Amino acid sequence: MEKSQNGVEEPTPISLPKEVVKRVNALKNIQLTMVDIETKFYDELHRLECRYAAMFDPLYAQRELIVNGNYEPTNEEGKWALEELAGDMEKKAVITESLSIPECPSVRGIPEFWLHAMKSTEIIGDAIQEHDEPILKHLRDVRVRFRDSIPYGYTLEFHFDPNEYFTNSVLTKTYELTTDKDPKDPFAYDGPALYKSIGCIINWNPEKNITVKLVKKKQKHKSSGTIRIVTKEEKQDSFFNFFESPTPDGIRPSYRHILDPTYVPKEENEEQDEEDEELYEADFEIGHFFKEFLIPKAVLYYTGELVDESGYDDEDYDDDEDENDQNDEEDEEETDDEDSKPRVKKSTKKSNKA
Repeated sequence: MEKSQNGVEEPTPISLPKEVVKRVNALKNIQLTMVDIETKFYDELHRLECRYAAMFDPLYAQRELIVNGNYEPTNEEGKWALEELAGDMEKKAVITESLSIPECPSVRGIPEFWLHAMKSTEIIGDAIQEHDEPILKHLRDVRVRFRDSIPYGYTLEFHFDPNEYFTNSVLTKTYELTTDKDPKDPFAYDGPALYKSIGCIINWNPEKNITVKLVKKKQKHKSSGTIRIVTKEEKQDSFFNFFESPTPDGIRPSYRHILDPTYVPKEENEEQDEEDEELYEADFEIGHFFKEFLIPKAVLYYTGELVDESGYDDEDYDDDEDENDQNDEEDEEETDDEDSKPRVKKSTKKSNKA
């Protein structure tokens, strides 16, 4: 690779005989055909995912009934199916019946199921603030609805019991994805990609909007010099900011030129586009986690059998490596033993493919 005058890396020119150039071009044409086949594969794969997602709906409905106390499992249903294998399983939830806690026939379902499951994950738990928790205690179900027609995508649905904070019974976040390639850069195709994220309007009750806070500020009159105190609203951290669109129109900045070939980014908007792209990446990561992990495996996060390690990357190691490093420094010796190699923490973090 060579760097141009503006510092951008560019491919090193290759000089080849005319006959070889013709053959290379033929191979690149074959590669284009392979990309077309790949887009069709992902197109069918999304339709297959939608078809199988419908098979889970009755199971999610049954889970919702149990969580909210609208169905009481029979003794047979309440017996852990793999109890005999529990001792051989690497991980299992430690759930015991406490003899010190009296029976609570008035307790319905599994109280605060979704709040506890969400807080058990790093990626979502970090977004939940103390002032969010009273609202999330009213969360009764979280679902994902797939769209099998163009534009493809899915909608996250958060179902709430009636509460004092907002009048919505359902809050949604919708993602649209494309299986098409970028006509200007077809060889960069890496599967489906989400290009649009649309939130919803939360109908907050008066003085119940926890995404903003009231701040008192001093204002000085320019001519008279008198000072007055004014109260203004300022944004504050909240899980419910997730229901806003990351960009005004919901479009991912890096995909505008694909959706509109005539689009030309303005130089003065470059910095804002970079910030919006980062917001979109963070937004998509949370939405993707709900779809791929939390919704289908909520009970395992609730019990602690699944641990969200999405905050770790390939440069994070466990304590054993730290101890090995200390021993190496003390002995001032180098070793190629297998045991001395750092062990990378496993991560549930996915790429930005849909």
